[in-house]
Amino acid sequence: MLIRDRLDVLFEDDAFVGLYPSDGKPGLSPGQLALVSVLQFAENLSDRAAADTVRTRIDWNLGLELDDPGFDHSVLC
Repeated sequence: MLIRDRLDVLFEDDAFVGLYPSDGKPGLSPGQLALVSVLQFAENLSDRAAADTVRTRIDWNLGLELDDPGFDHSVLC
């Protein structure tokens, strides 16, 4: 939360537009996934542990609603 509060939005989704197709099911926010990857590296967590941490720790909330189900760990692979 400190990173989000101090830096506002660390990774803008617009920076990743070229990496995503324009059709099909919308993907998760690439900016949020990038931030999760940075926090995952900082805390030396596996993909599964990082996905669980987003769901269970308020300081990794990423601006999501408290009842947000999070995402599957496989999106970090």
